[in-house]
Amino acid sequence: MSTNPFDFNSAASNSFDLIPENTIAPMVMTIRPGTAGDGGWLTQSNSSDAQYLNAEFVVSGGRFKGRKFWQNLVVSGGKVDENGQSKAGNISRSTLRGILESSRGIKADDESEAAKKARLVSGYGDFSGMEFVGKIGIEKGTGGYSDKNKLIAPIGPESAAYAEAKAGGGNVTPISSQSAAATGAVPKWAA
Repeated sequence: MSTNPFDFNSAASNSFDLIPENTIAPMVMTIRPGTAGDGGWLTQSNSSDAQYLNAEFVVSGGRFKGRKFWQNLVVSGGKVDENGQSKAGNISRSTLRGILESSRGIKADDESEAAKKARLVSGYGDFSGMEFVGKIGIEKGTGGYSDKNKLIAPIGPESAAYAEAKAGGGNVTPISSQSAAATGAVPKWAA
């Protein structure tokens, strides 16, 4: 090995393939604070009136433990629907509700008082550090950017995949048995 401290030839490569489409995994959401909105948790878009949560997701268990991906969750601004509500904001609110339900073990159809209370937060900061189970997808790159992972949807306790991901801290990759045989990645539930 070279004694030159600036020789990076022997350093390990840090390139990663994308996490496979439809992988279900436990993950932690962290919000990188901006300077706008509720307690400064929102980031103001440079190109529109949209404000968003600048979220980082870290897989917390299983085969992809420690892997990260980033996604902006627009909570206000941008295009509006017929009621004057932000279209992207409505989608993000639905996603945030799903994250709460997954994190707190609430079924989506549970309308009990306890469930309603568990869906309350004091602000966007409550989501930072929240662990939940989510389905990971791949967003096609545009404008010269590479493809990247994204959160497709939070997975709630009504799903068998939720219980498996929570129990083993592992990843569940729902893929067809034909493609599983080809890749050798047969999840426990498909065996």
